[in-house]
This record gives sequence, structure tokens and C-alpha cells, in this order.
Amino acid sequence: MNKAATEQILHLELPAGVRLDKFLAAELGEGNQGLSRSQLQRLIEQGQITGISEKNLKSSFKAKRATAITITLPPEKPAEILPFAASIPVLYEDEYLAIVHKPAGMTVHPGAATGNDTLVHALVGQIKKLAPHAERPGIVHRLDRETEGLMVIAKTDKARAALAGLFADRQVHKTYQAIVWGSVELPEKIDGFIWRDRRNRKKMKFGYEAPEKGIRAREAQLVFLRQTRYKFGTELEINLITGRTHQIRATCAQLNAPIIGDAIYGDDAGRAKTYKVGREKRDDLSACGMLLVAKSIEFAHPFKRKKIKFAIELPARFAEARSLLK
Repeated sequence: MNKAATEQILHLELPAGVRLDKFLAAELGEGNQGLSRSQLQRLIEQGQITGISEKNLKSSFKAKRATAITITLPPEKPAEILPFAASIPVLYEDEYLAIVHKPAGMTVHPGAATGNDTLVHALVGQIKKLAPHAERPGIVHRLDRETEGLMVIAKTDKARAALAGLFADRQVHKTYQAIVWGSVELPEKIDGFIWRDRRNRKKMKFGYEAPEKGIRAREAQLVFLRQTRYKFGTELEINLITGRTHQIRATCAQLNAPIIGDAIYGDDAGRAKTYKVGREKRDDLSACGMLLVAKSIEFAHPFKRKKIKFAIELPARFAEARSLLK
């Protein structure tokens, strides 16, 4: 299931005044290439970054002006991915792709801090053929570990490239359902930028304006299709236009409406206190987990003349949460 490993060459621009290690972490760290700090440090020490004339390059290096650099990533070491005994619902499958329902609490693919219980491990045992990759066979896009819902899986290299093109061209329509704290009325369309939080690399930040110079921000758009308000919370149907890391979670948090059960961007205990939600009800809400689900996906099949559209029923914990918030 693995191809012969080859080097990967990246051409990037190091912004003026930004530390090299911080830039590499943002571009190649978690949420992108998935390289650890030690791996990034080795790239610097081993001379894998060119385009900078300075000798004995250090992590703290800052360019006086924007500088084009070339980064040579070492070949990926093929990883033996053993099947994991978990039954992943497959809603659709043909010779090119599959649509699967990832459960909450499952990481999508192997990484530095994962075990052998990822979605990829499960799919290796269920789907006979997956698009080759050292650690992420079949994976075209991702969902956060805590988020459950629909994903499209590529079964061939050709399918992976075609599906990646659809995602890049925003031709894959994804709808999410979430319940956030507070009876709020949010703008119909949210159009801004998202970037990695410099103080906490595990978090993303959303803003309507681009951040200060030197921080790489990406365009982030979503639409709230429907908003249903309860006494202590609001249920949202969301059309995700740009699929950025933690986009929905970071955006809702910035709008002062964090998703219930979000341990990274929210504060369930604090919100429960603010809204005078009793301990028993708060504990019952916590038991519902993070209330965010990728509930539908729609796109034109890249090789067949038909539309692919699937949706799942919301998990029972959403109904439980509604009753607790009324």
C-alpha cells in the first residue's frame, strides 16, 4: 500500500521579521505536514533549507526582507499500518472512492502522538484498496478528532488528485450541525481570516481582518444556514465554504458562542455558571461530548456522470442537548 519514498521539495517565502522556526512550525507543523519540533530543527541543522545565505543557520533566524526559500523534506518512511478492529460505516463505495462516517473521538490518520486506532487503521481492515501514502492512505481531507461525520476517501492516486482538485476549487459542499453556548443571533455569512495562534500552537484564531504582518493567514468563509435558539444555547446549520483547520470551532469561539463540549476553544464550566445551569444539567451536557457533526457532503463524481450526495441523521446526543438547553 506504499510507494517508493521520494524527497519532497517545497518553495515558500519567509516573511520579513519572522523567526524561521515559528514560520516552519506554521507551514509544516501540526495541521499541515505534521512535522514535530525536533523534525523541523533537524531540517535547519542538516542544511535542508536553502535560499538563505547566512552560514550556520539557526532557528531564531529572521530575514530583513521577504526571502524565497527552498525546503527539502526527507523521504517519508513507509509505515506498517496494521488493521484495527473497528467497524466504520461505509455509506457508498465504488472503484474510485468511498463515503464513510467517522465516529467522534477517533483521529483520522497516524501521527507522532497517535496509536494504532486511527480511522486509517480501521479503513485498512475494511476497504481492500486505498490511494497509496506512507501514513495517510486514502485520506483527502480531515475532521478533528472530536468531530464525527462524513468523509470522502480516495481508493486510487487518480481519485485522490481529482478529489483534491474539487476541494481546492470549493466544489465539495459540506454541511455541519453544531450547538453553541448562549441564545445568540449570529451574522448569516462570516468572511474573514484564520491563522495559527502564536501563544498556543494547538489553536487557531479567527478575525475579520488579516493579522499583523508576518503571520500567515488564510481566507475563511462559512454561512449559517439556520439558527435555532434555546434558553441557554443556539443550534446552527453551517455551510463550510473554506475547510480550514478548526475553522468552525475558532470562528464560533471568536463570536463569543463556543461550541458546547469543545475542550480547546470553550469553557463549559464557566458558561454553565454564567447561564446559571445547575451542576447536574451541566454534567449531562458534558456527557454529550462536542456538539459538532459533519452531517452532509455533496459533489460531482470526478469520473462518473452523477452527483454524490449523502447525509446522516444527527446523533441522539443532539436531542439530549436540546432538552437540557430549553
